[in-house]
Amino acid sequence: MRLARMWRALAPLVAREVADDVFTRRTLARVLGLQYAFGGVLALLFAVVALPGTTRPGVVACAAVAVAAGAGMGLVSLLRLSSRALTALSHACIVSAQVLVAVVHTLAEGLGGPMLLFLLWTVPYAGITSARARWLHLAVTCTALVVASCSVPGAPGVKAVGIAIFAATVVITSVLTARMTTRLRRSATQDPLTGLPNRRLLHAAVRAALDRRAARGGTVAVLLIDLDRFKHVNDTFGHESGDALLQQVVPRVLAVLGPEDVLARLGGDEFAVVCEDPRGTLDPARVAARFSRVWAEPVLVGGRALHVSGSVGVALADRGATPRTLLRDADAAMYESKRRGPGGFEVFSADLAARTQRLLLVEQGLQQAVRRGELEVHYQPVVALAGGRGGEGAGRVVGAEALLRWRSAELGAVGPDEFVPVAEDAGLVAALGDWVLQRALSDLAGWRERGLVGEGFRVAVNVSAHQLTPALPERVAHLLDRHALSGADIGLELTETAVVRGGTAPQVLRRLHALGVSLLLDDFGTGYASLSQLQDLPFDVVKVDRAFVAGMSRSPRDHALVLAVLSLADALGASVVAEGVEEAHQAEQLRAAGCAAAQGWYFARAVPAAELPAAVLAAGARLGSGASAAS
Repeated sequence: MRLARMWRALAPLVAREVADDVFTRRTLARVLGLQYAFGGVLALLFAVVALPGTTRPGVVACAAVAVAAGAGMGLVSLLRLSSRALTALSHACIVSAQVLVAVVHTLAEGLGGPMLLFLLWTVPYAGITSARARWLHLAVTCTALVVASCSVPGAPGVKAVGIAIFAATVVITSVLTARMTTRLRRSATQDPLTGLPNRRLLHAAVRAALDRRAARGGTVAVLLIDLDRFKHVNDTFGHESGDALLQQVVPRVLAVLGPEDVLARLGGDEFAVVCEDPRGTLDPARVAARFSRVWAEPVLVGGRALHVSGSVGVALADRGATPRTLLRDADAAMYESKRRGPGGFEVFSADLAARTQRLLLVEQGLQQAVRRGELEVHYQPVVALAGGRGGEGAGRVVGAEALLRWRSAELGAVGPDEFVPVAEDAGLVAALGDWVLQRALSDLAGWRERGLVGEGFRVAVNVSAHQLTPALPERVAHLLDRHALSGADIGLELTETAVVRGGTAPQVLRRLHALGVSLLLDDFGTGYASLSQLQDLPFDVVKVDRAFVAGMSRSPRDHALVLAVLSLADALGASVVAEGVEEAHQAEQLRAAGCAAAQGWYFARAVPAAELPAAVLAAGARLGSGASAAS
């Protein structure tokens, strides 16, 4: 019911804004002109062949008028006229045809019956423009037909039957043409799955709302809704379940909207709402809060109760707003809402616009960064702590972690915390990760060749979940062979999030481990991994997050957690590397606790490849060992 009311309210907009997309006014005028001229030519032939000499001149004159009018209509359709002017000319063409046919019918004293067929070529087209025009022309046609038939001799019964047959034919063809046009317009403006307006009609609705705002004031807002984890529903239960979910969500959304609001489906699981408030008191937060009622109850699909939520972005119209800018801003706000968590909303603002612009520049810059030579790999030394479990060569630099750095020509230095999430969203992280892996192995081979590091020196490279595919082991093996390195020379660091995604990850990790590659579980304790995953997956090293290391001296819980990780790793045959060591007392606490290795600013910052030998010496000096690279 609510959907039907919305479509009735949109009907004038459909007729006004979308009619030309279905059957353009220019095409209609051209077709009418051609049919008018062709009908006039046929009328001339009919007059010459079938009419007696007494009635022929008048019919010929009318036919000549039809030919001239049709030719003129065709020429006019070639001019650059407005849709309104072309519509008026089309109506004038149809009216003149009605009059001429009635005159010919009278002049030919009933013998002009075949001329009535000409009306079947013209009158039905009136229904393309509007329902009112259709019934108006039908009324004029039937009136002219009755008057002309009554003025010619013949039996009343015969004339009545002829009028009824012809009038019924004109009505039926007109209604059919109008119905077909309506269906074409509806298919051009309606989403077939949900029955909602589509993107094209949404743009027209926003434009109309902005026009009303310019004329009478008030507020116009566009809300963009994106269902959270909808892809998971499609992937798990199939697209039929996803479609059923959408069909059940739509009535819920309609139920919380105002009577004048317009809901449209943009595609997939994205919806848009156009809200108007002539008083200018529209509260975006209150409007967006209505949707909490939509997500409150689960949706039953195929006997399953599916919990659904949506992220909402809101954009308020300001001076100079257009449908395109409003949808763009609402989309930016929606993605910011989705980034903060499911089921929330965000209102577009100048700050958000700046962040969105920044993200776009970061994404565009990343796509060119490798080609421009803006990327660089820095290395942070990893130091073996004295007395650490498995800490052979204690007090020496035993390796380094490869860290990607980017200095953009336009943006300056961009930190990993900013560009890595952008790379993941843009699908660039796999390519960047592969580039880092190649560069790290190349640098390690170069250090080895120049005698700057020993055989035991290992480089750890971060691997994203997007890289963890069945092709990764082959890629690693190929690069190791190219640089004459072994699997023991590198380590691959994975976060807990990458591990718990499941899929083929366990098989890929086991194949990498079979190559001799060390596997490091990064940021342990901050993600979603369970302790059982340390047992099920072949990790050699557990890395303790810097947050726990920083809290060891002031938080008994953090200190206890680090000790628990050390004990657990020892029981499972894995070693521990502590990250973020920035002070001497932290290094001493870790050494005393039996931590195998550590890295952080206390020992050395991450440096370019050319500066690594000096950083190795500096880190060793911190431990008072006169260190060099492990051999």
